[in-house]
Amino acid sequence: MIEHHRGNSGDFRELLKHFVECEEFRLIRSANPAQKGPVSLGALDGLPANPIDLDLTPVQRQTLWEHVGNVWSRLGAIDPYWSVLTHEEFRLDNMTDGERIDRFYESGRSDLDRVEKYLARHGRRLPERGICVDYGCGLGRTTLWLARRCERVLGLDVSQAHLSLARERLAAAGASNVTCHLTRRAQDLARLRGIEFFYSVIVLQHNPPPLIAEILSAVFNGLNPGGCAFFQVPTYAVNYRWRYDDYLPDAVAVGGMEMHVLPQAKIFDLAAKSGCVPLEVQPDGWTGIADGISNTFLFAKPAAA
Repeated sequence: MIEHHRGNSGDFRELLKHFVECEEFRLIRSANPAQKGPVSLGALDGLPANPIDLDLTPVQRQTLWEHVGNVWSRLGAIDPYWSVLTHEEFRLDNMTDGERIDRFYESGRSDLDRVEKYLARHGRRLPERGICVDYGCGLGRTTLWLARRCERVLGLDVSQAHLSLARERLAAAGASNVTCHLTRRAQDLARLRGIEFFYSVIVLQHNPPPLIAEILSAVFNGLNPGGCAFFQVPTYAVNYRWRYDDYLPDAVAVGGMEMHVLPQAKIFDLAAKSGCVPLEVQPDGWTGIADGISNTFLFAKPAAA
């Protein structure tokens, strides 16, 4: 979890946070339509690296899988829509009419439009043949739109509660080309082998760094030649550190939604080991963290000669 050490620097970050969230700042930004997306708060260039321990035993890794699965199963049971899109309008008590549920699922259309624009900049498009993966598919919000563009879609998630609702919605929409699978251990990542396209946004960030690395390694290895991976990950946060022995007791005690980081250098290293190359890396505003960086990545595995 992200740790903030109070003091002068903490007070300054709080001041910045209040500044960018205040009504005056919102009005200034809305008056300048060209200024969209994340706001740079500067002064990150001179900060130290985030100390992160990725060297765990198989037992420790499985403990992390079980912890994440337990957290998201609980969230899926008590507030499934809000756990996917943390807007108050999507609290479970508000999701009593079909129109609001339709609005929730309609939001996935813009996510896929964004993917297609990234791909188009590089002369690519979503594959018409083969397997596309929606990792952390949740309630099928984006899966539904992938199913309308791709031949076959795999929806993977750690929460059975989310997957049950996803299957209901996808069946009602006639998305017969989608299969959903519970993914709660390293062995389940074998389903990522032989895929043409991988998608994951606002998902990997809720996994501890060793699991993010494990998932991305499986993705890069599993891509077919010519395949692409589109995903989002926070890559830096002020005062973030992660060590198994320090993390687990607090995380289990709190049991809530977490935000984690995996540095860019590690992501590039994992990709290079599998022969994948970056096509584009862009900053994004998916995390809402004022003192950190999140990036959207598009990687490709070169086609075989």
